[in-house]
Amino acid sequence: RENIYLKCNILGIKNNEISDLMNKVIEFSELGEYIDQPVKTYSSGMKARLGFAINISIKPDILIVDEALSVGDKYFKEKCKNKINELINNGVTILLVSHSDKSLSEICLRGVVLNNAKLIYQGEISNCLNFYKELKQWDIIQKNLKKEEKYL
Repeated sequence: RENIYLKCNILGIKNNEISDLMNKVIEFSELGEYIDQPVKTYSSGMKARLGFAINISIKPDILIVDEALSVGDKYFKEKCKNKINELINNGVTILLVSHSDKSLSEICLRGVVLNNAKLIYQGEISNCLNFYKELKQWDIIQKNLKKEEKYL
């Protein structure tokens, strides 16, 4: 509970508002009896659950989700995807960072591909995923050519 108060205070949320959010966060995160344990004892999955639950409960205008859907069991991942879709339907802008083609294609309509912090492609999500795959294949070919050059 202290972790929820701390995170919400950092986000500028008042204590009386946090009290209203508390049960939603605890219920969504499914941390149960562990909610009162120090965060340093949490697994990475537990931290992601808590962080995601807090961030969706504060009704954001923009939500950045960085690989959070890669942790947790199948049920929890599905629950998160459903919540993200609900937020999108309510006008929230979602920035989903992932290497999961499946997650990206299920949630996103558009995408961008970055390389060394530079935008190198943007468009429909299926086109972005294809571009990314081709880029990775090209990288593999280049690395293999460099290895062969060393032996010549």
